[in-house]
Amino acid sequence: MRAGELRHLIAVQQKAVTVDSNGDRTEAWSLYHEAWASIETGNGREFFQAKQTWADLSHTIILRWKTGITHDMRVLFNDPKTGAARYFNIRAVLNPDERTEMLTLQCSEAIP
Repeated sequence: MRAGELRHLIAVQQKAVTVDSNGDRTEAWSLYHEAWASIETGNGREFFQAKQTWADLSHTIILRWKTGITHDMRVLFNDPKTGAARYFNIRAVLNPDERTEMLTLQCSEAIP
């Protein structure tokens, strides 16, 4: 992939759990890796679950190789055109052709 195609600045975040002095657990997201990436829109669908309608949008995010990115993480993209923060839950981490040069993240967009 040519560098010009990696035009979206993303932040890969990992969940951090902290326990305070009272034993209460707090979950927060922290920065794991920041990179330039390509975000490609896949397909979308709506489904009905628990008497509510949910949207499931799939995206493919491609970035240069980084060790340690897992499906337990998420991607934050601050869209410069709209100013909106978009979150993508990572569903799969793929190593195309097993070349360890690029990562392909299969994601679903988190709808607020």
